[in-house]
Amino acid sequence: MKKNFKWILALLVGFIVSMIIMSIAIYFGYTSAYSTNVDSFVVKIFGIPIYELVKTVTKYVGTSQGIYMGMFCGICMTIAVIIQTIISKMKHNK
Repeated sequence: MKKNFKWILALLVGFIVSMIIMSIAIYFGYTSAYSTNVDSFVVKIFGIPIYELVKTVTKYVGTSQGIYMGMFCGICMTIAVIIQTIISKMKHNK
């Protein structure tokens, strides 16, 4: 039971971290789009397009690139589980 809880906690932490990273990237995407005044802007994280901004008359409207946002979230969750497993093995070897 304790091992399952650690995995679930690691997945939750990975999900939360990915949401924070994507929120920051989207914020800077809006900032960059407004400062450069381009017609469209794609927010990317490590080359993965997660959000697209398109200029309307006076403002930018954003749409998520759902599959890629999910893929980035899955990558972060996998990394969190791998880190948790490594830490658990290191503690177990002591």
